[in-house]
Amino acid sequence: MSELPYLIVCHSDADVRARIAAHLRDTGRVDCVESLDGVLDLLALVAADCLVVELPPAPAERGVLGRITAAYPDMSVIAATAAPAFENVREVLRLGIHDIVAAPFDPAGLAAAVREGLARRRAAVSPGIRGTAVAVVSGKGGAGCTSIALHLTAALARRGTAVVVDADAPPFGTLAPAADLDTGATVAGLVRQHLPIESKVLNRAGAAHAAGFNVLGLWAASGDADEVPGVIPATLETLTAGLAFVVLDLGRPALPAQRLLARRAGLAVAVATLDLLALRNFRTLLDMLASDGVARVLPVLNREGGPASYTRGQAEAALGTPFAAALPESPRLGRCADDGVLLGAAAPDDPWWRAIERLAAEIVDRRREEFRGAVVAAP
Repeated sequence: MSELPYLIVCHSDADVRARIAAHLRDTGRVDCVESLDGVLDLLALVAADCLVVELPPAPAERGVLGRITAAYPDMSVIAATAAPAFENVREVLRLGIHDIVAAPFDPAGLAAAVREGLARRRAAVSPGIRGTAVAVVSGKGGAGCTSIALHLTAALARRGTAVVVDADAPPFGTLAPAADLDTGATVAGLVRQHLPIESKVLNRAGAAHAAGFNVLGLWAASGDADEVPGVIPATLETLTAGLAFVVLDLGRPALPAQRLLARRAGLAVAVATLDLLALRNFRTLLDMLASDGVARVLPVLNREGGPASYTRGQAEAALGTPFAAALPESPRLGRCADDGVLLGAAAPDDPWWRAIERLAAEIVDRRREEFRGAVVAAP
């Protein structure tokens, strides 16, 4: 959740990309790509503040560029074209792009145009492509939701922008202690102070993790659960407006506020373990998610390979659904939790962490497919 502007330079000429990027390094973080395909991959995971793009020659690609502009109305877009004739300018304007530079152009002058465009960006959040909210849920306590949510957010933060929200039933939230962080403010506390639910406020309320994401508490005391439901939609809308991934650590979603969060999530990671009570409750959990309209569920088996009464195959047969991922037993995970460090940092080759990375990669792929579907396939 950095305040440093994020800039994308898209040009087919590598030398031109390098010259533009060199003049923008002092303005913000810069990524360079050679085609709109690369732009789509980046924007699926991180909303950019400014896009400097070579005007594509093909009409279909220009249409995609127009839909990108519509998807991110707050993004400053500067189009470079070798032939800024009247027809070209009119077409660029129709795409929703109002800053045009002629090629060959002066990189220093272009950098000045980027800074001017950033200064003109509207402060208010406008409708556009939003991030993905991922609810991590289980049918009973002790299934490992907190560890999975924390590590999944760390893995997603390596690919895009992410935050993890502690929404376990109050007062049992454990995300901040598990991450060795101070609890900090909560959304319920913001409500009591009559503070607005907006990006800057939520950013300051969260605790920054060294792995590149924030930890935000939804509540702290038991009574907080009655104060929060009214601001849950605004909280998720604000977070997903600026972040690619919002991970919700729900644990067992028994409270109405937790059910509301699960319904508004775009994806649920449902966690089970190989014991009888967990599997019975897991079947109930899947039915509840279906009745709440959660269309996309990734069933995940935790601690496979340890002492258990059932095998993975027996559990899948009993549940009538395969597990999307199986996280192996990891003795090092408990030791890392005691030390307040992430397993991925202490033991990057641990099989449990590798499985989390694969799960994150699947979520990233889904996000990219959805983003492309929303942008490229739009009429």
